[in-house]
Amino acid sequence: MPLTIPAMTLFSPVALAPTAYVLLWSGSLMLSIVLVVLLRTRWGQSRPFHKCAVLSLLVHLLLAWAAMTVRFIAGDGAGGGSGPSIRVRIVNDGNPGLSLAHIAEDSPADAPPLLEPPPDEAKTPPAAEAQASDTKKDEPPPIAEPAKPKPKQEIAAAETPVETPPLPQETIEPTDVMEVVDTSVTSEPESEGTPTPSEAAVVAATPSTAAPSPPAAAAPSNHIAASTPYSLRSAPGRLGLVERQGGNAQTEAAVAAALRWLAAAQSNDGRWDANQFGAGQEQAVLGHNRGGAGRNADTGISGLALLAFLGAGHSHLQGEYQDTVRRGLDFLLRNQAADGNLFGNATLYAQMYCHSMATFALAEAQAMTSDRRLEPAVAKAVGFCLAAQNTTSGGWRYRPGDSGDTSQLGWQMMALASAQRAGIDAPSHTWVRVERFLQSVRRGSYGGLASYRPDSGPSTSMTAEALYCRLLLTEVRGESIEEAAATEAAAQLVANLPEAGRINLYYWYYATLALHHRQQRDDRAAADWRAWNDALTAALVTTQVTNGQHAGSWNTNTVWGGYGGRVYTTAMAAMCLEVYYRYAPPPAPRARWTATRPNPPTSR
Repeated sequence: MPLTIPAMTLFSPVALAPTAYVLLWSGSLMLSIVLVVLLRTRWGQSRPFHKCAVLSLLVHLLLAWAAMTVRFIAGDGAGGGSGPSIRVRIVNDGNPGLSLAHIAEDSPADAPPLLEPPPDEAKTPPAAEAQASDTKKDEPPPIAEPAKPKPKQEIAAAETPVETPPLPQETIEPTDVMEVVDTSVTSEPESEGTPTPSEAAVVAATPSTAAPSPPAAAAPSNHIAASTPYSLRSAPGRLGLVERQGGNAQTEAAVAAALRWLAAAQSNDGRWDANQFGAGQEQAVLGHNRGGAGRNADTGISGLALLAFLGAGHSHLQGEYQDTVRRGLDFLLRNQAADGNLFGNATLYAQMYCHSMATFALAEAQAMTSDRRLEPAVAKAVGFCLAAQNTTSGGWRYRPGDSGDTSQLGWQMMALASAQRAGIDAPSHTWVRVERFLQSVRRGSYGGLASYRPDSGPSTSMTAEALYCRLLLTEVRGESIEEAAATEAAAQLVANLPEAGRINLYYWYYATLALHHRQQRDDRAAADWRAWNDALTAALVTTQVTNGQHAGSWNTNTVWGGYGGRVYTTAMAAMCLEVYYRYAPPPAPRARWTATRPNPPTSR
């Protein structure tokens, strides 16, 4: 909006012509010269009183001359004070950071939004519009200029370790908040590894300072090659696509009902309040007390809700829920800390989950829409992810630098992969370390099973998550997965199909992603997908609430449902049912250039 500054009135209320100003200026200059000469005569030196009067007159004349000169320049050109106002327009110079000013965590709920809705095109007056339609109705519509692809950028974490201030000491149980009950494979309790310092401070790249990725000819690309990974979300005839992959009108109706409930559950400040919908209920899953993890985990829970909307094709720029998504993204942006973390007010067990889930949502929103206003926040969040990775094990856990677990790894990988699709690359050594961690948790005859931590036994839920991580890693690095290991993992998942009597949405989410992704790449995996999908859809459709104030949601009487609450269960279930169009089929991978051997099966 233009800033209006009134024209200056500095000397006289009378408007004078330019000629009068020139004459007055010249006369003042001549008088000043005469006065200076008089001051050097005996008269000027012998009469002090007169001397002072002459000097005073000279100063006043000079001030008047200067004032009239400024008036002539700043006024309307004629020296008058009644000229038009000076209008100053403040414009954005193209730096996206200007539209994403950081707002502190304690910002008021009614703070102005960071992501203003896109302005409508200039409205044409009715008369002019009618005239324009008469004169231009036969002209072809203008052809929009294609958008220029922007260069990718890489966020790098410095290799020199730095000292980080100690975090408040809390007792950490030897399990993860999201580890899942597994009745088919017995695991021994895991022991807590020795925490290591954070790899480095966050180096947050911005579009003007980020180093471009090397040309494809110079080095193998680390970019995910799918050109439009989100194109199926808004594809015409989506129901037909869903039906060809095992979904139906019922699954789509379930997703629509879930989104309606989530939209109604959003708070006025854009968040989804975890406590309001039953999060943080300690259930001592696997016999361990996690201090009610999930309580105050609003950034993570809000990130999951946003991912459910994004997965169905709704963003802050398009779709029925534009305003819902925009306000949710604004909440996350307002709660990002200076170092890039998105913990919000979450407690220790939930902090890193909150960060990765919220980063995942922000990055996916940017990748879907190419809205570069989100880029500074995504870059800072990715920088925090990179600095939190353990440089030795390659994993993530509760605190930056912890040795890592498979559960945290999955969310971090999805956040980084989405950021990479948005053009924000992680350095290649990040993925090398991820592969190192995945190798450390391999179990089974062919390395297809996976454990929660390197020193524990195999788990079905972690096998699902690790399988999806390996498939995602093959996209990032452009390699093929070891088929024997993938087959072993898939067999373990199909042996533990979803059941309505025991809902484990965390396990189901990763298994659904992994099995669907695998059958997209290999038709031989179609039978596994059909078996899983049939059981999944039956379990989810029949357990969705269909009446009352919570119609469209899923109850919290599930594994981990007490920790995450109703928003968690509803978002996770909806994302499972969106799998048919969530991601387009990945490109064909290249063959691995070197063989790897799985870790031998554990003797425990």
